[in-house]
Amino acid sequence: MLNSLKLSRPILFFITVLMMISSCGERILKQKDTSKIDSLINVAYDKRDYQKVLSLADEGEEKKEISTIKASYLRGYAYSKMSKVKTSENYWKKAVSTEVRSRDDLKYYAMSANRLASLLLLRNEYEATMKVALPALQLMEEEGYDMNTDYANLLAFVASCQLKLGYAAEADGNYQRAYQKYLQVIDASGDIHDYTTAIIGIITITDNCLLSSYYEQALVWTERFDEMLNRYEQHAQAKDSFVDRQRARLNLYRGSALEGLGRHKEARKAYGEAMLTHYAQTPDGQIEAALYLVSARQWSEAADKFKYSDMQLSRYHIVLTLDNIRTYLLPKYRANFEAHRVDTALAVGKRICDALDTAFVWQKQSDAAELAIIYETQKKETQIARQQADMIRQRFLATIIITVLLIAFASVYFLLRYRASTRLKHAYNKLAETNEQLKIANARAEESSKMKTNFIQQISHEIRTPLNILSGFTQIVTTPGMELDDDTKRDINRQITENTDRITGLVNKMLELSDAGSRTVIERTDQVPAVQIACDAVEKSGVAQASHVAFDMQIAPEAESVMLLTNLSSATRALTLLLDNARKFTRPAEATGAVVSEEKQTVLLRLSVDGDKLVFTVEDTGIGIPAEEAEHIFEEFVQLNVYYDGTGIGLTVARSLARRLGGDVVLDTQYTDGARFIMTLPCEA
Repeated sequence: MLNSLKLSRPILFFITVLMMISSCGERILKQKDTSKIDSLINVAYDKRDYQKVLSLADEGEEKKEISTIKASYLRGYAYSKMSKVKTSENYWKKAVSTEVRSRDDLKYYAMSANRLASLLLLRNEYEATMKVALPALQLMEEEGYDMNTDYANLLAFVASCQLKLGYAAEADGNYQRAYQKYLQVIDASGDIHDYTTAIIGIITITDNCLLSSYYEQALVWTERFDEMLNRYEQHAQAKDSFVDRQRARLNLYRGSALEGLGRHKEARKAYGEAMLTHYAQTPDGQIEAALYLVSARQWSEAADKFKYSDMQLSRYHIVLTLDNIRTYLLPKYRANFEAHRVDTALAVGKRICDALDTAFVWQKQSDAAELAIIYETQKKETQIARQQADMIRQRFLATIIITVLLIAFASVYFLLRYRASTRLKHAYNKLAETNEQLKIANARAEESSKMKTNFIQQISHEIRTPLNILSGFTQIVTTPGMELDDDTKRDINRQITENTDRITGLVNKMLELSDAGSRTVIERTDQVPAVQIACDAVEKSGVAQASHVAFDMQIAPEAESVMLLTNLSSATRALTLLLDNARKFTRPAEATGAVVSEEKQTVLLRLSVDGDKLVFTVEDTGIGIPAEEAEHIFEEFVQLNVYYDGTGIGLTVARSLARRLGGDVVLDTQYTDGARFIMTLPCEA
């Protein structure tokens, strides 16, 4: 059930954070500002004319009618509504890095920090989120500006980061502080928008508890969710549609928490109550219900409800980017596959393959367009700054001419020219340095883009091959009048099973990759012999049965009885990936035209003890790895030899798992007869 929850919960978390951002924006631009420029901005917002909002922000800042912080916030907000995420992020970063000079500045600084932290948290950039939220909280506390939902949201974001980074106790404390702040704000203001923001904040807290498998805490937060929703319902401006939608979501969250606690009957009851709402009958509600059903492993029901996903993609004109493929298509594929609906799963799988290349091209075009906007914006700001600097210099020279004696004019003039020349030279050197840094960054971006392109192409090939095989056998089996003997049926069954497992393995690898960058420590509760981990990994990798390999396992006497306190599944997976790597790269690649030698290659797995660590050594006589690539090969999508099949993520995942278990994976560069990987895990204390 845990894997099912990990598949579905990020989607609801994505929806929740977007709700918080939208709620923040609705409240902000409805505030009553008295100036003419603010009135014009509000009119443009009501008409959804975001280009007008941008031009008014430029005009207001140029005429000094609004501050730089406020103008930056408004530009970021307008670009976010136009789906220019990078550009909006750039402006919010500018807002939070600008000096706060007034109470009005502080208000828009807080709102910019709220939105920027929301965006970073949505991308799982926890350290970056903390770097924005913590200084903002400190400044707001020092200035006595903490009685607002921006402050409460930032507390919730900090707590969510702490929870993801493994600091559960600190996270719980900040969640409690955020909740108390929400209560204080709504009691003091009574504003309906503050009620809405508080409810969405509690949804964020509940969702993060579910994401981190803190089901008891999540159940407690659903009760607070219920209480806050009841308070909202009593408000004179409460909207029945909002209550109905959140009541459905409340019961779906409650059901997910109860499922995680193994209380399946109660979970099903909560799900039934969610289905009584009007929202549950809408396409959006059906999809959210499907995500709960995935967590409950109710595959057939989930597959039935996922039929609305295509309708929603069309209704909202959603482009199938890489994120949207994972959000909308992978859960649908999983539900149909687990429900044994082979034809539908096959169709979804084909759609995923067709969408991957298009998604990557669209992503590159979108990034390029946003970078162009950012470049033009910076160019315009530089021009304005130059004009302002020229005006200041001219006024200064005029003052000097009026106030100094004519006899001192020449000396003063040359002195000013010298200083200006020095500043220009310094600025030129700084610009040259910045330009060089941009070139380096661009080269790195191009390398990253090339690796991602190769990865997408490889994944497309890896999925298309088994899909074509499955499609062929499906046509054979469903041909009217086709009679097959038992041997043929067994062979067809074997190949269908193998290729289905291959597709499932690729999907699992993509999900593993999304977790590879996590620094969260994996819980170690399994007390197992080290030998068991080795034996399980050998069996799962198939290295002992490989026809081209002579496999051997050597266990040092001191390692035979060693017990490890670890996570059996994660430790076995890491070692399996290393053995699978050795098996693959000891076979000559067909595309190179290499002649297969009759002499078998060798793969050796050796277990030994080094102090307080258990050492797994995987050694082969394959193609080997240059010493200078010892760290590069552990990066995502890296394949040193493109003629070999693979995705370039196996070693990345293996190292991530080992490190999160308290160990590590390194390449022994002293070994030159092939490749030798050393994985260490801590022995039981």
